[in-house]
Amino acid sequence: MFLDFFYQLRLEKVPASTGELLSFLKTVKHLTDAKGYVSLQSLYRVGRANLAKDIKYYDGYDLAFSKTFGRLEAVLPNFREVLLQWLNDILKKDLTPEEIERAPHFSLEQLWEELKKRLAEQTEKHDGGSYWIGTGGTSPFGNSGVNPQGLRMGGEEEPQGRSAISSWNDRNFKSYRSDMILDTRSVQMALKELRLFQREGRKEIQIEKTIERTCKNGGDLEIVEERSHENLLRLILVLDMGGSMTPHSDRVSRLFSASRAMSHFKEVHTFYFHNIFHKYLFNSEERDGRISIERLHQKFRKNTKLILVGDAYMAPYELFAPPYNPYSSFARGEEEKPLSGLQSLERLREFFPSSIWLNPEPIRFWGAPTIEAIESKIPMFELSLDGIKKGIKQLLRT
Repeated sequence: MFLDFFYQLRLEKVPASTGELLSFLKTVKHLTDAKGYVSLQSLYRVGRANLAKDIKYYDGYDLAFSKTFGRLEAVLPNFREVLLQWLNDILKKDLTPEEIERAPHFSLEQLWEELKKRLAEQTEKHDGGSYWIGTGGTSPFGNSGVNPQGLRMGGEEEPQGRSAISSWNDRNFKSYRSDMILDTRSVQMALKELRLFQREGRKEIQIEKTIERTCKNGGDLEIVEERSHENLLRLILVLDMGGSMTPHSDRVSRLFSASRAMSHFKEVHTFYFHNIFHKYLFNSEERDGRISIERLHQKFRKNTKLILVGDAYMAPYELFAPPYNPYSSFARGEEEKPLSGLQSLERLREFFPSSIWLNPEPIRFWGAPTIEAIESKIPMFELSLDGIKKGIKQLLRT
């Protein structure tokens, strides 16, 4: 029986050696000598400790153990596909155009009132409907469904929806790593094309040129003084964080890491936003501090290069209308009439005309209304090496 178990492990690609098998048998003998028997659970744990030395072999070990000692047939290798198919049948995600058309539509005021009503009435979980707070379906409240004017509550950002006018979930943004090394070299080489060399500062004596000029003058001393040749480029990175940007965090991290590691620019500054900005940008991923668009204009020269990075996916209201979110400046009672996200982007571009937008989404997905609107206001390029190079050429022309 134990030999059958050993060969089953080999068939399941678990690299168990004969020495490990002997250690396993020795442990089993010790347990049976003490009690006269060994339970199936103890046998499983002892076998895994002796024969599966790495967690990546646990699945193969479980299959071999089940085939050798289990009373039931081993779980089929395609169990994952079967389970996912069953879940998809229970919670249908693909809605027909007619179902989407019949989705409840509320004004912003009605939306908040209906949410209060649902929260007071609902007592249990709900999936795949058009009324309760839940998952799937066409309800205005929940996640993983489709409603052109709803609130996303919890869950993960779905690639096919992204129509919520606001998202309610834990604001745990993933910080962009600044220590990534993989593939950052090529990004650095592309960014180096932005270098802008000019002479500035105090004049310094150039020894070699002074000697050369003196020799040409037949011995008459001519001192050559020049200002130092420095790269005066100032670069600002403005990064979208969290939500639908989470799947793209690795690529953005490479860009972020490359910019932080470069010493060729005079200044490199990084600010953050979520989906779109209005009056302020944030100084850190944790949103500890903020800086206004006007202050940004006062702090940096107009020839500063500006690169915005984001997928430009958001609810149309968020881009085309002033903010109504309870965390916005307008909701806090500030007297100044707020601008829409698109108007704020236009103002930032007026302050920094040499600016581009890098989008991590593939170009074939750029048909969303918010992406098209942003692309009409600022040159947009794909966040790839080819896209970065094209964007840099655009920055050098402005």
